[in-house]
Amino acid sequence: MDNFKKPEMLKYFMSGYFNQSVSWSDLEGLATDFKEREPKSMVKQLISELKMLQDVLQKGDKETWREIEKYVNEYSMRYLDFEDGPEFINTVLKAIQ
Repeated sequence: MDNFKKPEMLKYFMSGYFNQSVSWSDLEGLATDFKEREPKSMVKQLISELKMLQDVLQKGDKETWREIEKYVNEYSMRYLDFEDGPEFINTVLKAIQ
């Protein structure tokens, strides 16, 4: 993850909204809550970070993804596998854009 900033807003979203206490089936609603409750600047930052994650996935960069996964897990106690990344990103982007 030396090429870019750590995704701070993703960390915030994962720890405050989509942590281990909620189900994957709640993700879209939680993303909608985030959009409605948080300042537009935070929503824009999360969108930007999710697009950065899309780039990592599209490049097939599993090494960088493992670093992102460790970073996210440290704060949310949730794992975001490389295989689950597209579903997560697409669901959140759909809800907040």
